[in-house]
This record gives sequence, structure tokens and C-alpha cells, in this order.
Amino acid sequence: MLNVSCFYDIKIIQGGCNMIDFELYRIFVAVAKEENITKASAKLNISQPAVTKQIKNLEQQLTIKLFERKSKGISLTAEGKKLYEKLKSPVEELNRIDEQLIKEKFINIGTHNHMGSCVFGAVINKYCLKYPNVKLNLICEETSEMMKKLKNEELDIVFSKKNNKDILDGIKYIKLGYLHDVIIASKKSPFANQKLTIEDIENQIIYAPRTYAQAVARLKELTPGKNLKLRNSSYKTILELASSGEALGLITREYVDKNDYKKFNLVEVETNLNLGEVEFGIYINSNKFKELNDLINLIKEYFKES
Repeated sequence: MLNVSCFYDIKIIQGGCNMIDFELYRIFVAVAKEENITKASAKLNISQPAVTKQIKNLEQQLTIKLFERKSKGISLTAEGKKLYEKLKSPVEELNRIDEQLIKEKFINIGTHNHMGSCVFGAVINKYCLKYPNVKLNLICEETSEMMKKLKNEELDIVFSKKNNKDILDGIKYIKLGYLHDVIIASKKSPFANQKLTIEDIENQIIYAPRTYAQAVARLKELTPGKNLKLRNSSYKTILELASSGEALGLITREYVDKNDYKKFNLVEVETNLNLGEVEFGIYINSNKFKELNDLINLIKEYFKES
């Protein structure tokens, strides 16, 4: 814990209310510890003249002399020793905090809601256990927006189904496997045992993910000119409404627990649409760093084995 009370004592020594820049205290502690300006400047990575100037600046602000010159180096005055004892622990603690923050790395990941948890969840957990000092920020947005942020290096990596339309220059795609967009219905509905045509689908209410979801975009591409009765809902709601037998649902198979099919009495409906398989993978830019490379390699290994 920081000894906050020491800062009040310092203000009394100052004889005023002006706060002193912490950097001056940090330089003072380093010089006091080394008793040598040259050695302190090397550790601080600050030029020797700059260190000397800052010490003089601190002495002027405190109106006390902190060091006196000796034949070999410098030594603290009586006032300097008092100040050093007050500052040593809190400054060292703040230095440790700075070092810790520098060590902490962040990886900003763009993903779709269910893609991040259902498809990449296990490998993300594996990475977090292996690299506890790296923080992963998952950001869910529309594909086109994620690609812009990836290009601008606001994102480091994007998890997504393959989407050639929104790819920008400088973005690389790495294929990992396939997902399956499917239409579902209640086993008790009339749709369960027949192959649906585009006309059948057009005449039914279809509960689907958000408008910008890639599954929705693919369905629209496969039914050009059709006025589909799409209703946007959460995945749980889609399953519940499809189970009523009065509507269809559009989902990505891998985003749903297998037990939910049984729980909601659902079946995948055959259609003459070519929904089928869709590639998924990761998109990266040229801004790669060690922690990100470790994540990419772990992802590749994970999906190669699975």
C-alpha cells in the first residue's frame, strides 16, 4: 500500500500548496539511492544534465538543499535524508505499478456475439490460462465496421465467417473450418417432413438474428427479389418461437447447444436453398506482435486438432 500521508508532510516542507511533479520525486529517489548522478541517469534513461537540472528544480521548489558533493559522487543532506525516507517506499511502489502496467498486454478482438463464445470460447479460455498477463477485449460489431477497425489497427484480429465483400486492402484471411447456416422448425410443424421451396420460405415468418448477421445476409442473397418476413430475435427466442410450430427459425448450427434441439423439439428443415457450409476463420492486419502471434498459433493448432 502507498503511504499517502507522506505527501501531506512534503507539502508542509514546501511551505505552500503547489503540488510538485511526481517525476521530480522519482528522479530524486533514484539519485539518492545510487548516490551518483551518472548511475542514476543511466537507470532512469535520462541524460545526466537533465537529471542535474531536475534535482536543482526540486531543491528550488522545496527551498531546501537535498545533496552535497563529495570527492566521490554525492551524498544526502540531513533534509535530503528525511525526504528520502518519506518518498522511498511510495515511489518504489509506483514504479512497480508502472512496470506491471507495461507488462500487461491487450489484444482487441472483433467478433460476432455467438462466434466469440460458441466457436472460439474454448480456445480463448485456453489462451487466458496460458497467458494470464494478456487481456483480451472482445468487441462485437457489424462485419464491415470490424474490418475498418482492423485496417485502422483499432482491432488486432477478427473472428468471422468468410466475407469477401467487406475485405479491405492489407487484411489477410486465415481459414479455420466450416459452419452451417440452417433453417429450423418444430418436429410437429408441417415443415418438418418436406423440402421447402423459396416460395414456401417467403410465405412464412422467419425468426432470425440481427439484420446485419451474416446468416441473414446469406439468406437474402439466396432469395433475390423475395419479400421475406424476417423477424429479428435473440437465439433463445428463435428456438422458443420456432418450437411453437407457427414459424421457422434461421440459425447457425454451431451456435446452438445440441441438447437444445431436443429441449425445444426442433429439427433442421431441408430446403432447395444452398445455405449449406460457410467458411469461417480469422482476419488479421500487418500489426502483429508476440502476444497476438501466440494467440494466432494457438487458434490454428486448436482448430487443426478439432
